[in-house]
Amino acid sequence: MKLTSKLLTSLALFTLLPTAAHAASGVYVVSAGDTLSKIAREHQTTVSQLMQVNQLQSDQLSIGQTLSLPDGSLSTSGDSDAPHDVVTAPSDFAQEEPAELTAGEKARVTVDVLNVRKKASTDAKVLGKLKFGDVVEVVQTGSEWTKIEFEDDEAYVFTSYLSPKLTPDVTFSGDVDSASLKHLETIFEPLLKTPYVLGGTTPDGFDCSGFTSYVFNRLGVTLPRTSEEQFRGGTSIPLDQAQPGDLLFYDALGKGRVSHVAIYLGNGTIVHANGDDVRYGKVEYMHKLYPFYGVKRYIDLQ
Repeated sequence: MKLTSKLLTSLALFTLLPTAAHAASGVYVVSAGDTLSKIAREHQTTVSQLMQVNQLQSDQLSIGQTLSLPDGSLSTSGDSDAPHDVVTAPSDFAQEEPAELTAGEKARVTVDVLNVRKKASTDAKVLGKLKFGDVVEVVQTGSEWTKIEFEDDEAYVFTSYLSPKLTPDVTFSGDVDSASLKHLETIFEPLLKTPYVLGGTTPDGFDCSGFTSYVFNRLGVTLPRTSEEQFRGGTSIPLDQAQPGDLLFYDALGKGRVSHVAIYLGNGTIVHANGDDVRYGKVEYMHKLYPFYGVKRYIDLQ
């Protein structure tokens, strides 16, 4: 009788556990330098979802803290990406045609998130993950796997998700002046991989609006300092009419207002200081992560 009573009590307690626990698809252990927004980006979820699942009252984290990842997010402990070894393949944009890679040259990642393996096998340990637009040094090429330099060591990624073209191919509607577009590219391309620095406005380090302000200043346009202020200015443009040079705005902090800005390049591609560094990104990927606030035009490249 006592055993039955204890069993019933245990079952009753189990049914009272928070439902958020059932919404978790993995766990993440907080390390130095982590923020909720950074964790959300890396696991394709949002700050608000992380806070809801973990019942957090603030965005303050502590090293060693364990967070449950919302259902549908990317868990670093799993290998659910096999056999393609790509976490999120593009669904709206065509994969670039494979091109021949060369050992000793650089290559660019062409998918949202790409696993880096210790050996040339989907059964091998995942050493890390590369993001869309990341540039790597090719050590040895192969038809299926390519050996690359990774964190002072060598590792492997799928060959089909690398491109020797370091700048994404972009197409756009309308008559965009090619010379103006090329001028825009020559300004931001040397800034790729510039580290993210909160409040940064120089090539030593940028935040998102510091980056857009710097680029537009080189184009002869003075922007307001913050993303929220930049959103208040310019001319509103429908997303389906966006052209290279337009600014796209998001709520990356989950606070109900604009907190991130990116430069649109065409064909669903952006360049921005994303919280880690200056890099290429995708509109499709951003829209999965953050509320979209709109497009503003400060300069017309037509």
